[in-house]
Amino acid sequence: MALIRIIVRKSGFVATLFACLHAPCSHAAEFAERCEQLSREAKIAVEFQDRAVVADDSLNIQKLNEMSAKPAGSAIHTLGLTHAQPTYQLSVAVRAIADGQGQICATPEITLTLGFSAFVVYLARDLTDFCRREVIRAHEQEHVNTWRSNLRASAQMLPGILRREIGDARVYATRAEAEADVRERAKELVTPWMQRVMAAASEAQQAIDTPTSYASVAGRLRACPPLARGAR
Repeated sequence: MALIRIIVRKSGFVATLFACLHAPCSHAAEFAERCEQLSREAKIAVEFQDRAVVADDSLNIQKLNEMSAKPAGSAIHTLGLTHAQPTYQLSVAVRAIADGQGQICATPEITLTLGFSAFVVYLARDLTDFCRREVIRAHEQEHVNTWRSNLRASAQMLPGILRREIGDARVYATRAEAEADVRERAKELVTPWMQRVMAAASEAQQAIDTPTSYASVAGRLRACPPLARGAR
């Protein structure tokens, strides 16, 4: 693919004007100026689309242990589990202008939506005591809040990054070339960034499930009123 790239800088634009004052050059300078304006008008939006959390208390401790991949015989039982499946949707359009002589200046219009395809909090059905259920529910709410805060923060951070990386307008020989290149550039840029976002969100979840955190939960469970014989 043959691409002609205009590096839009004021210094380069002024130099072009002084170097060539005849009509074709004037037309080229005007097109470069319009192309520069198009770069400034690049539309890049990133939003976080929240999802309601589904509460599920249909599974017992054994099943939650299996879901959390606890090793057999582990002294730690899974009383609650938060399952979140983060996802994103990328929409790319092309905004372009023509110079009337076959060249196209194009810039992307990007809408990136972060969210969840699944968001479920499991509480073991074995937990029949209100106090203990609320202790576990509060711990799982930390996971919920962390998932949401990480994706929300990413949605606030990414527009500036994407604008710097892909917001510049480029010149192409045809509209088809422009559309193909803009979409490919957007995909190549967004995909690794979303991998980083998802990895950071997962690491934040691991920071909640630490020995210190478990000790705190255990202490709050012990502070609950004694269970009736045979209850959990």
